[in-house]
Amino acid sequence: MKNYEKESFLKIFSIFFIVLSILSFVISYLYYENQISVLNGNILSQMKEYNFNFKGNKFIATIVKKDPHKKIGRLYITDKEVYALFYISKKSKSLLKIIYPKDRYENDIAKIRYKIGLLYIVALIIILFLSLLYAYYALKPMKKAVDLIEDFLKDVIHDINTPITTILLNTKYLMRKNPSDELERIEISANRILSLYKNFEAEIRGFHPQKNSFDIYEIVLQRVDYFRKLYPSIKIEVYGKSVIYDSDKDAFIRILDNILSNSCKYASLKDPKIDIEIKEDRLVIKDNGIGIKDISKVFERFYKENDRGIGIGMNIVKKLCDELGIKIKIESQKDKGTTVELTLE
Repeated sequence: MKNYEKESFLKIFSIFFIVLSILSFVISYLYYENQISVLNGNILSQMKEYNFNFKGNKFIATIVKKDPHKKIGRLYITDKEVYALFYISKKSKSLLKIIYPKDRYENDIAKIRYKIGLLYIVALIIILFLSLLYAYYALKPMKKAVDLIEDFLKDVIHDINTPITTILLNTKYLMRKNPSDELERIEISANRILSLYKNFEAEIRGFHPQKNSFDIYEIVLQRVDYFRKLYPSIKIEVYGKSVIYDSDKDAFIRILDNILSNSCKYASLKDPKIDIEIKEDRLVIKDNGIGIKDISKVFERFYKENDRGIGIGMNIVKKLCDELGIKIKIESQKDKGTTVELTLE
C-alpha cells in the first residue's frame, strides 16, 4: 500500500471508527443511567414490600423522627447509606426508616458497570472490524481509479521518452553542423519537456539511488547555464568553489532543477535575481521573488499557490532529499523572496 493510500485508508478508518465509538459510548452511558434507575426502582419496590411484611434480612429497619424536608416513599442515596422513609401510622410523630446497606448498593453498581463495560469493549471490537472493512471497501474504487491513471501515465512516460531523446540528439547534431537561435530554442523546449518527464518518472516509478562522485560546483554551473538561456532576464550568480559529493548525480540534478525552476517561475518582476552559494556541507539558493504563502504545504503533492505548474516539483524534491539524506530548509517572506538551504551529508 502506497503512502497516499495509507493516508486515505487511515482517515476513512479513523472517521468511521471515532464516530461509531462516540455513538456507542453515548448509548452505553444512557443504558448505564437506565440500569441505575431500574436498580433504584427495584430497591424502592422491595423496601415498600418489606415495610408490610418485614421478611428477609436484605434491609435494616429503624425508627426516626419526622423530617419535614424528607418525602415519604422516596429513595435517598447518601455517602453512607441508601434508605427510604415510611409512615408507621398517620398520627405517629416517628417514621420507619428502611436502610439498604451502602456496600451492597455499591456492589450492585459495580456489577452494572462491569456488564456495560464488557458490552462496550465487545462493541468497540465489532466497530473496529466494521471500520476496517468499510475503509477497505471505500478505498477500493479510488485505488482502482488511481491504478488505472498510474498505468496510463507509465505508458505515456514510456512512449514520450523515445521521441524526446530523438529530438534532443538530432537537435544537438544539427547545432554542431549549423548553429542557430531557432535550434537552440527547440533544444531548450525539449529539455523542459525532458525535465517534466523525469519528474513524472520519479513520481510514478519511484527512485532507487545509485551513488557516484561528482562536483557540485560543476553541476550547478551547467544547470545555471541552462536556466539563463530559459530565463535571460533573470540574473543568476554562483558563489563558492569545487565540492566533491558522493551521492546520486541524476537525483541531485533533479532536486536542483526543481528548486531553480520555482525560483525562476516566481521571480520578481523588477530586477529578478537568484544567488547560489556552494559550501562544503551546504547549498543555498536565494531569490528575491514573490515568496511562498504557506510553507507548511509546500512539500504536499499537487499543492500550488497559483495556476502555474502541476504541483509535484517540491514534493519530488522532498522525497529525493529524504532518500539521499539531504536536509532541506525553506524560509520565505511574501514579496521579498525565498531561501532554500540544502544540508549535505
